[in-house]
Amino acid sequence: MVTSPLSEIALFGPEGRRISILLVDDDEDMAELSATFLKRELADAETTVRTDPEAALGELREAEYDCVVSDFDMPGTDGLELLEEIRDEGMEVPFVLFTGKGSEEIASRAISAGVDEYLQKGGPEEYPVLANKVENLVEKHRAEAQVRRGFQAIESAEEGIGIIDEDGVYQYMNEAYAGVYDRDRAELIGEHWEVLYPPEETRRFNDEILPRLESEGTWRGRSTGVAEDGRPVPERLVLTQMDDGGHVCIVQELDREDELEAELALKTDALDAAELGVVITDPTREDNPVVYVNDWFEEMTGYDESAVLGRNCRFLQGPETDPETVAEIRAAVDAGEPVSTEIRNYDADGELFWNLLNVFPIRDDTGEVTNFVGFQNDVTERKRREQRLHASTARLEALFENSPDMIVIHDAEGVVRDVNRRFCEEVGYDEGELVGMRVWDLDPTVDPEHARSFWADLPTNTPRRFEGELKRSDDTTFPIEIHLIRLDLDGEDRFVAIDRDISERTARERELVDRNERLDRFTSVVSHDLRGPLAVARGNLSLVAEETDSEHVAAVENALDRMDALTDDLLTLAREGEDAMTVEPIRLGELVGACWGTVSTGDATLAVESDAVVEADRDQLRQLLENLIRNAVEHVGEEVTVSVGRTDGGFYVADDGPGIPPAERDTVFEAGYSTADGGTGFGLNIVEQIADAHGWRVRVDESGAGGARFEFAGVDVREP
Repeated sequence: MVTSPLSEIALFGPEGRRISILLVDDDEDMAELSATFLKRELADAETTVRTDPEAALGELREAEYDCVVSDFDMPGTDGLELLEEIRDEGMEVPFVLFTGKGSEEIASRAISAGVDEYLQKGGPEEYPVLANKVENLVEKHRAEAQVRRGFQAIESAEEGIGIIDEDGVYQYMNEAYAGVYDRDRAELIGEHWEVLYPPEETRRFNDEILPRLESEGTWRGRSTGVAEDGRPVPERLVLTQMDDGGHVCIVQELDREDELEAELALKTDALDAAELGVVITDPTREDNPVVYVNDWFEEMTGYDESAVLGRNCRFLQGPETDPETVAEIRAAVDAGEPVSTEIRNYDADGELFWNLLNVFPIRDDTGEVTNFVGFQNDVTERKRREQRLHASTARLEALFENSPDMIVIHDAEGVVRDVNRRFCEEVGYDEGELVGMRVWDLDPTVDPEHARSFWADLPTNTPRRFEGELKRSDDTTFPIEIHLIRLDLDGEDRFVAIDRDISERTARERELVDRNERLDRFTSVVSHDLRGPLAVARGNLSLVAEETDSEHVAAVENALDRMDALTDDLLTLAREGEDAMTVEPIRLGELVGACWGTVSTGDATLAVESDAVVEADRDQLRQLLENLIRNAVEHVGEEVTVSVGRTDGGFYVADDGPGIPPAERDTVFEAGYSTADGGTGFGLNIVEQIADAHGWRVRVDESGAGGARFEFAGVDVREP
């Protein structure tokens, strides 16, 4: 297929150019953070930060930017006022309002003011969304500018350019085209091309030229048209076939030699200015040497014209150039045929780059090839993006199919479009049976009308979490937690639901409710009925100590202290699980350090061997760690070294003491077990209770130093 001149306009676009972004935010730290994330998300981005909107406006007057990302709430001039000033000065740069102060009123004002994108600030998860919006806006803005430039170039060209559809009717022509025949453009558009040619030339076109155009994709040569007054118009004509069956016509009147020379100079200037490498070779000379290169070719490859002219283009090739691609190009050139391919070339510094190469033969009036013209474009960055996209797609497909969670994709009408293997296994249907079913066929808790309304109002790329049920093929049901997100997948509105079976969690929650009711009664006894008598005993002991110097006072005081400690531990055991757990990501190393500061450790040593992130309830994990640290100090002494680190699927807390005999390791978590003087025997029991509440498994082993090692498995743990 031969590329038409109009489609070649796309080759003169800004592809490969870095994206320049102006960040405007009066909070310098926030602006720098946004710049850092954008550079990470957009490898080809250059960011400039301004904290003063007026300074940002001055920056836009001095330099060209591809996109402005601005905060809304700023002193003096807010984000929408800055946009108004930018537009008043005629600058059409894409504008994203990225604000931490979001409301329907601000969103409405932003839309009315002509903001290209509106996004509310959040956590780090918002920055990929921001980067995607910026990249899409810049690509769209560049494409529109590119089309405008191409159309303006065609409209202002001195050569006639026209487009004829598959029926031979003019759909477009520039003024120069109509001027060749002294005609009015408006009168010719919609007419058949035959109105511009005498009968004998019409027959030649139908019998010779158009069949050749259809078979070869292009035709160039001389023909004779007719002006409005009947005057013959000798012309040079170039025809290029288009994909839809029509063709592009480029016409020049032959009796205007001076104008042709000017047009030639204009085209040369245009080729030099275009962001596209152009090379012309001469196959009539030995080894088909280069006879012309434009300025962009020199910039793209780093070779000066003097270093290129007279050489064959193979000097761009190197060790990693694909031999099959080279053979494909050589075969096309030998056959005098056009070729389009991508090839790895080397620049003057020896650096590899991907070259999108389009080569076309140029023929004289007899059909002989006189030259080859090659259009070259550096598409290295695009190839990298394609490779990253391919790798990401493969990973996502693998994650989708092998995910331990159930995943179902449906449309806005609730029709299931895709499911993964785990979903099929859990509900007992084949994929073919599930695709085409409705969401409410699988989840009996879903009301169709309410669901459609909910989906219609759900913002794109904004996840929601809620609970539902799934019905198996045998009509049994089980509870699920649903994470739903709305996405644009290849232009289609789709909803991705990640479902997780929460049957065990639901049962645990019911068990906890029952247990808490019992514990409420227990804590009432411990905290009120025991605390009161203990306080009375301690008060009377104080009076006795004032009246007598008996050695038994200290023993009684120690017993009361032990009863206080027992009461505290009993209350901890009773209240564990009483409040709903708030599970969040916690840096293990930071929390261990905080716990070490609250426990009396004397000369003990702490060794944190990992800063892994653990998903847990912060208060309960802190209680667990403090109990293990206190246990090590009480049972080993203040010279103990306590180490904390990550395991495969969990974490551990170990010491270098004498350890726990294997025969006693199954009983250490029982209430009342203790080998330390004054120990309550509930510390490790509390540890086990907290682990159970999180769904973890805890066991005792021997540490590398011979001491006790408490290992926790089944933990959601990862590197920071």
